[in-house]
Amino acid sequence: MSNSTLRRRFAAGLTALATAAGLVAGAPAIAGAAPAEGSSASSGSLGQLPPAPAFRPAPGDENPVGFRNWLRPGCEWDPVASWVQLCKVWSPAMNRDIKVQVQPARFGGNAGLYLLDGLRARDDWNAWTHDAQAQRIFLQDNVTLVMPVGGQASFYSDWERPINLGGNLVEYKYETFLSEELPGYLDQHFGVRKDNNAVAGLSMGGSAAAMLAANHRDQFKQVSVFSGYMNTTAPGMYTMIPLAMFDQCGCDPFAMWGLPGSPRWGENDPLLHVNKLRDIPMYLTAGSAIPGKYDQPSSLQAVFNTFNGIILEGLSRGSTIAFQNEMNAKPNLATFDYRTTGVHGWGYWNDDLIAARSAQILPALNAGAWPGY
Repeated sequence: MSNSTLRRRFAAGLTALATAAGLVAGAPAIAGAAPAEGSSASSGSLGQLPPAPAFRPAPGDENPVGFRNWLRPGCEWDPVASWVQLCKVWSPAMNRDIKVQVQPARFGGNAGLYLLDGLRARDDWNAWTHDAQAQRIFLQDNVTLVMPVGGQASFYSDWERPINLGGNLVEYKYETFLSEELPGYLDQHFGVRKDNNAVAGLSMGGSAAAMLAANHRDQFKQVSVFSGYMNTTAPGMYTMIPLAMFDQCGCDPFAMWGLPGSPRWGENDPLLHVNKLRDIPMYLTAGSAIPGKYDQPSSLQAVFNTFNGIILEGLSRGSTIAFQNEMNAKPNLATFDYRTTGVHGWGYWNDDLIAARSAQILPALNAGAWPGY
């Protein structure tokens, strides 16, 4: 690695930290919305985040070729409706069934969109179906939505050793599951090709989406990152990430990538793998950490939650800018969208998904509606 590259990456880390500090210092402290049950993106002591506003898809026959109205093996109808099935997929690597919410493609197409959750991922649903409106946003499109359930604090990574969760010893091998085990099931039962996928995520899931795309270029054609942490080895992140993980799961955060400074931390830092991502379409967003249209104060708890959201979004924006600086050192296919307002919240990520859908996801996968439908 050249001295100029080392200097640029060190400067990128300092940029991330300085930008986050500046944004947090300049953002109003009193703002927020009432928390919504079930939100999963928060870290630290943020608590719950408000859900996204309702989304109305274009009218039309939702199942024109009869591809959506029958259950696949291991699946049942999900209460969120919109043809979503809740499936149990066996993972040899984790030695247990993993739940996955799946919305089949409208016309039986072979494209798939993996939607990754946040740090507080629940065990009963993926928050993209409750706190956002993913199943409504893509209702008329020819792409299968793939929404893994669970994996709190996992960064969708293969951990170095099992952890204790609620008294149970649990293996976290989510990269193996998403890249090697789940694709075969989706191909066999939903017709999703193993090489025609996009991946998107918010917060923790955004960082994971970037790394999955970098490591599995034969699987993913496009990646979207909403308020992700794109420089996980930047100054301060060795402390912030383990603290947030421990606050959520009460588990050993160093079971993931080892102690701070261990090689696997670098192996999972998107900024350090930017060379693998320059020739893939990327759509990255971050808010300004200034409360906006989805942040309306309603209680002292909401004020506290939003202040934490300001901090988290400041960190995200700083690391995204650092990632952009590294990315732009050479030609690339990335689009960066920095909102003028907005903290760490589902209303903004829902809007981001809508924007990424038309700008990159559907074109990259050739998964739009058929003419006349």
